Amino acid sequence: MDPRPIPSPPGSPPVRNASVLLHNDAGVYLLHLRDNLPGIWEPGSWSLPGGGGEPGDRSLAETARRELREETGLDLPGLEPFAVETATGTDGSPVLIQVFTARWNGDPATLHLTEGVLLHWFRPEVMPRLRLSLSTLELVHRHAGLPAPTGWPVSPQEPPAGETGADPPGRRP
Repeated sequence: MDPRPIPSPPGSPPVRNASVLLHNDAGVYLLHLRDNLPGIWEPGSWSLPGGGGEPGDRSLAETARRELREETGLDLPGLEPFAVETATGTDGSPVLIQVFTARWNGDPATLHLTEGVLLHWFRPEVMPRLRLSLSTLELVHRHAGLPAPTGWPVSPQEPPAGETGADPPGRRP
């Protein structure tokens, strides 16, 4: 694995944030339901685990591993750089995020969640029904080799009970 970030376009700010796109062997993706608190980035939305670099982080891969460990308890050393995405910060300014991918086949119910509300597996096809950013949706579709999502934006509502796109209860991916 090359822990160096994908270069930023000339003239753009340096990448100081990192997220992890977790997927499993069944082709589903782990999303993190963020707290619905004012003043945080994307409150009440599904997103990827991640966050900003800290002074002790030697690389963006280290930032991603630390954030993943802090938020979920997962320690996955084999992160692969995937893309640099642009998100909108809480102040409305663009924020560059280095996205890494990792494969994990566990049960999110067993993780020690320290931030947010919930971790859950979702199939890419149902993600347009979730409250999440268009950039996250496009990122997952790109990683899954699917065409760009259409019909966006959709109503920011949760899918009906039982239609999360995850495996049925009792079956672990």
